Amino acid sequence: RLVQVAVPSRTGVEAYQEFRALVDGLVGRINGDFGTPRWMPVHYIFRSLSEQELVALYRAADVMLVTPLRDGMNLVAKEFVASRTDGDGVLVLSEFAGASWELPEAIQVNPYDVDGMADSTYRALMMEPEERRARLAPLRVRVETYDVHRWAATFLEQLETLTRRSPSTARATAGSSATREALFRRLQETENLLVLLDYDGTLVPYTPTPELARPDAALLDLLEELSRRPNTELHVVSGRGREALEQWLGHLPVALHAEHGFWSRLPDGCTWVPAAEISGEWREPALAILHDITARTPGSLVEVKSVALAWHYRMADQEAGARRANELRLHLTQLLSNQPVEILAGHKVLEIRPYGVNKGRIVPLLSPERLASTAVLAIGDDRTDEDLFAAAPANGLTVRVGPGPTRARFRLESVAAVRVLLRSLVEAEVPR
Repeated sequence: RLVQVAVPSRTGVEAYQEFRALVDGLVGRINGDFGTPRWMPVHYIFRSLSEQELVALYRAADVMLVTPLRDGMNLVAKEFVASRTDGDGVLVLSEFAGASWELPEAIQVNPYDVDGMADSTYRALMMEPEERRARLAPLRVRVETYDVHRWAATFLEQLETLTRRSPSTARATAGSSATREALFRRLQETENLLVLLDYDGTLVPYTPTPELARPDAALLDLLEELSRRPNTELHVVSGRGREALEQWLGHLPVALHAEHGFWSRLPDGCTWVPAAEISGEWREPALAILHDITARTPGSLVEVKSVALAWHYRMADQEAGARRANELRLHLTQLLSNQPVEILAGHKVLEIRPYGVNKGRIVPLLSPERLASTAVLAIGDDRTDEDLFAAAPANGLTVRVGPGPTRARFRLESVAAVRVLLRSLVEAEVPR
């Protein structure tokens, strides 16, 4: 039996009156065609229900259908999950409800697809008890953990974080020719220069898959010339693994920092040095989740690094990829809540890395005396580079590539603009 609950709303509005008449007619026709003197397929309730009545219906239902055509969040789906203390029941949820992003274990449907709705309802009704419980368990954990109190606390924490940032956040100078000229003038005035460069999105454009972002000959020549510039020390600080940086840039007289600074290799050395000893017990369960979501998201892939894991979805359908990324972030946050790791969203990538491993750790490795006599030029394009900008000296020349909020003092619009700046630096006379 289908119990259809319709809570009266705006009963004085003509459009609502017409819609109620349509629903009343459908219920009457269905019951007239399929009902018997002892049984009706649709039990139609058109009134407000008390909390006790609602919970009783939630707990009695084998399947809960929540199928709005459009909804900002939808609390009913979460109320059903919260009420099922018996650990049983199946939630069928419209993919157009905002709550669907948080409740991926529900059977998600397109309410415009009539055949799909019918198939999903049948699947829910026929589902084995083990699968019902396996689906509901993580839903209950998520609804209980991320309640209104957790939401409010998180909101206030993030608000406090924003207020502590520099007033210049999100207001880096626009990427115009005037910006490049002002930045270049500052660089011309410096005798000793420390250059810290991100790789993807800064030195090379983003590519569909990580292995395609190989440096071209022009970039290799540019980096070699820059590294040989008098009184200039060049570092490439990337989220890439050691193997890729070693293969692509290892022959250059450049300091390399892989996996956001966890591994470092000096220009005159061949040994990679780790930042610290870390626990890796979180990797196996996290990797299993990444492989599972990759199998369900065509065009996505998993990148396994020595201390970090990354899920790339650049080649996936844009909407599906963003949705899966949000689903994955919520799942991993729950799974790894007691582990010393953080989950970081980048350009079409979600990365899990140990706490404290970020690009900002590179700057403190330099002595205060050296920093006092050296200008720092740091260039990057995404969230991971903000740690580098934050760690740079107050008078450092920090540069954001592309749009987006930033701590950086300057902004360049593209990879091409970065290369133009570096080429100008190579060709300029070094101050003496």
